[in-house]
Amino acid sequence: MLKIRRRDVLLLFLLFIPGFIYYAYLLLYPLQQGLVLSFYRWPTLATRVFTGWDNFTAVFNNPFFWNSLRTSFVFMFWTTLVQVIIGYTLGYVLYLRLKGFRFFKTVFFMPVVLTTVSVGFIWGNIFSPVMGIARPLMEALGIGHLYMSPLASTTHALTSVIIAQVWSAMGIQVILFNSGFMSINEEVLESAALDGASGLRTHISMIIPMSKQVFRTILILQMVGVLRIFDLVWVMTRGGPVHSTEILPLHLFVNAFNHMRIGYGSVIGVVILVLALAITAVIRLATRGGQDD
Repeated sequence: MLKIRRRDVLLLFLLFIPGFIYYAYLLLYPLQQGLVLSFYRWPTLATRVFTGWDNFTAVFNNPFFWNSLRTSFVFMFWTTLVQVIIGYTLGYVLYLRLKGFRFFKTVFFMPVVLTTVSVGFIWGNIFSPVMGIARPLMEALGIGHLYMSPLASTTHALTSVIIAQVWSAMGIQVILFNSGFMSINEEVLESAALDGASGLRTHISMIIPMSKQVFRTILILQMVGVLRIFDLVWVMTRGGPVHSTEILPLHLFVNAFNHMRIGYGSVIGVVILVLALAITAVIRLATRGGQDD
């Protein structure tokens, strides 16, 4: 039996203190302050007044909040679905180690290293009526007069932002899936092939169940990460047109800093935190079971 000496306990405690202070100052303290600020309003910049639950009531009675919440869920659903499908497919193609797979692995990951502001400018220009690629193509076909920038359409603006987000973050899913496939015991797959399992059957019955932990990690990172996206949408649409792309972080920013409703914005921050915790808990419960749990 390992004997723990008092000196070792003291050393571990001393090593623990700097990390805990860093964690508490940068995470726990801001969380606590965000919750406290949600119960106040600022008549002036120098004074604040306790309002109780008034800010929460104002948020939940505001139709623009519910619109931003719905938009956030739509944005989260489609970006997650598309990135998981593409990431799984391309990750498996890389796992097959076809000719030039290292080159394509680099190509798939390249958009990830770009800042989201840069991605916003790139795709904003692609969809631009002046510099975009769609308008010249339509003019070449003689239908240029029908062109309308998707970023100016309440129907297509969110789709345009989803395309930009998928393109910029897809490489992470590709690499994670590829790493998960590489950790699968090849002998198991070979045995399944000898037993007559087809390609599709192998994926459904073998590869996907054995990649459950990878799916869990990707879903949590993707869905919680989308809740925090701000700069990409702000650069491309600023929440417009007519609030059609206004997700929760934009709704928070506009109210807290443009309208100086700090308490109102803090409530939205609390809502985002609760949603992130709830999504993480649901995914963990839905994928529980196995030796890694």
